[in-house]
Amino acid sequence: MLAALVLSAAAAAGADPPFVGAQACSGCHAQQAKLHAESAHARSLSRPNNHRLAEALGAAPMPVRDGRFRFTVAAQDGALVIQASDADGDAAERLPVHWAFGAGDQAVTLVSQLDEDAYIEHHWSYYSAPDAYAVTPGHQGVEADDLGQAMGVRYRTFSPRSEIMRCFRCHSTGPLALSESFGIQPAELGVRCESCHGPGAEHVQAVSATDLVAARKAIENPGRLTQPELIARCGSCHRPPSEDPAEIDYRDPWNVRHQPVYLTQSACFQQSPTLTCMTCHDPHDRVQRNAPDAYRERCMSCHATEPSKPAARCGDLSAADCASCHMPKVRPHEHLAFTNHWIGVFESDDRLVPRD
Repeated sequence: MLAALVLSAAAAAGADPPFVGAQACSGCHAQQAKLHAESAHARSLSRPNNHRLAEALGAAPMPVRDGRFRFTVAAQDGALVIQASDADGDAAERLPVHWAFGAGDQAVTLVSQLDEDAYIEHHWSYYSAPDAYAVTPGHQGVEADDLGQAMGVRYRTFSPRSEIMRCFRCHSTGPLALSESFGIQPAELGVRCESCHGPGAEHVQAVSATDLVAARKAIENPGRLTQPELIARCGSCHRPPSEDPAEIDYRDPWNVRHQPVYLTQSACFQQSPTLTCMTCHDPHDRVQRNAPDAYRERCMSCHATEPSKPAARCGDLSAADCASCHMPKVRPHEHLAFTNHWIGVFESDDRLVPRD
């Protein structure tokens, strides 16, 4: 039965046999699979009509761009459609939305395939906190001379830099394929089991044969990676740390969303060979956004016993929220907030770079 599940999952995903899909993994790892299915990673890519915020995506109003380009978005015939026109009504565009990038915990960015050679990242993204559309990150300051440009930023499917391909690779699992119309077809939507553990077919086959030694060797376990290896693994999508820190503008608030880049600048990271992303985050679970006690416990596992104990200003350690001061929130956009992973002591008016 397990082998049949593997084959059906692989066939359903359109993947090569080595990738089997999260459903196959759930046969043995039910608890981890259930937790992970609710995580932002697992929900990072979907069809708009299957997104958990599908109703909101089709109902929230879109702003007017540059005082002349007007937009509407609505669900039509089971699809999300964006329509745009210029101020005098002489030109109009209508585009079905094919992809929704982002779990929606903070935002969702919409993407459409234009033709065999191009995709468009729409100018307006949906933001959950205000339940409204606003400018997509990276589109600030981009000028539009006509309605086509006003719709959003175009990316060539097969450009040398392959920007749109990278978007799909980091928001899906397994190999990408192409449809007859050269549409990008992910093997599995979202960042699922095999994004971190590698192709699972050999592992499942070994388990079916009750060869547990071979099974362990046939699957990757990020928990066995060294600190640099794990940071590089997470950084493959969240941005790897630069070999030359001078290349990074740490004063640019948009860079804060690249957690490995900032974490590796921390004295905590540099002085601890075991501190990694997984020290604080269970990769199978949702990020604990409102659980200061959980993160404080991680901090105190080192700082409660070292010679340099927390300062008196931290107050009652039983209730202290270490991260709110030492990993402050940064708002590069009025509707977005990212935790600064450069752990340190910050001045009250500077949330980007800690003091020496």
